[in-house]
Amino acid sequence: MEKTQLLLSKAGVLVQEFQAKQAASGEAFNLFTITKIERVEVNTHSAMLAEILNPRGRHGKGPLFLGLFLSHMGIEHEPRLAEARVRKEQTFATVQGRVDIVIHLPNRIILIENKVDAEDGDEQLKRYAYVGQESGKQWDLLYLTLLGTDADERSCRGVAYRRVSYREHILDWLEKCVAAAADTSALQYALIQYANIVRKITGTSMTQNTKRALIQLISAGNDFKSADAIAEALPFAKGAALKRFLDSVDRSLSQTYTRAQPPAGFPGLEFNEEFCCAWLRIKGLRPKNVGMFHDIGVEGALLRIEVATDALHYGLVPVSNGKLGCIKQLREFAHPIPEHLIYRDWRAFKWVSSVYEENVGRNMDRLLATNQLLEQVFETIKQLTKAPSDQV
Repeated sequence: MEKTQLLLSKAGVLVQEFQAKQAASGEAFNLFTITKIERVEVNTHSAMLAEILNPRGRHGKGPLFLGLFLSHMGIEHEPRLAEARVRKEQTFATVQGRVDIVIHLPNRIILIENKVDAEDGDEQLKRYAYVGQESGKQWDLLYLTLLGTDADERSCRGVAYRRVSYREHILDWLEKCVAAAADTSALQYALIQYANIVRKITGTSMTQNTKRALIQLISAGNDFKSADAIAEALPFAKGAALKRFLDSVDRSLSQTYTRAQPPAGFPGLEFNEEFCCAWLRIKGLRPKNVGMFHDIGVEGALLRIEVATDALHYGLVPVSNGKLGCIKQLREFAHPIPEHLIYRDWRAFKWVSSVYEENVGRNMDRLLATNQLLEQVFETIKQLTKAPSDQV
């Protein structure tokens, strides 16, 4: 036990040093994080990637970044990349749905399906493969996810696609773009900011120097058993912290509002110690939605606070006659929905929510106190329950 505690203490010092360097360098000041858009697929990641890839993009580097991408991905291409066209959210008359990013080359078409948090749609990749087949060109279908995971079988239905990851392919390419933009400081800094967000959402934000120091710390002392023990206990320790946080939020809200039962048909779970611990396991082995409902007096809706995917959300779930309702009814009741509550078209259910923390598992310090979340929640309730005569 003493060896484990010593290892934790020494590792803690290294992490604190890393965080201090981040703060001192200004790296912690990231516009994507501050504006809470670091996990938004279409308007953040698809938009950024398409703009960087576009030879006519505002970066002013012509086809340089596109060429780096194609070479990095090992995709053959003609030298005339200046003629390439890059489209975001492009629709095609022959198929249903929009392809996130499409690269049109004279002799090739590259279709990129971008998945940060969203689930696969039925026959989604199969439909996009049809676009490639109908183009009459050579074609590539890239399935881009955070860690390079496989597509759901109901999406690909046996069609060929290539797994691509933000953690490896996109980060490596972005580093090449950063180096290539050395003569344009403003552009280079913008690329660095985006690369830092990709590191954050893929769990690779730690610098190589800090990683090497931690590796040396564990290997030099042969503390592998202690490290294994810490790794085994970590999800349960984080789960206990998440449970304490949600308990505290529940106690504060329940002083004014009634804790409510989930509406019939709701696929999520009400939080307890078991589910909080399970939620912090590896993806695929954990429940997707864990949280709580409260009746805040908004007709046709309940307040929901929950952890989903990697984030902690709060917002409104539409309810009708004790069952899951639809977003349309919230508008019918003429509720003044605050701008920070964003419509979430999730497969499990639809709701409007705001993200309090993008990556709970890696930012547990945000769960040490409830004051900031409760301040946001109570302000949101105030806006939702404002009388029509009080609205500006």
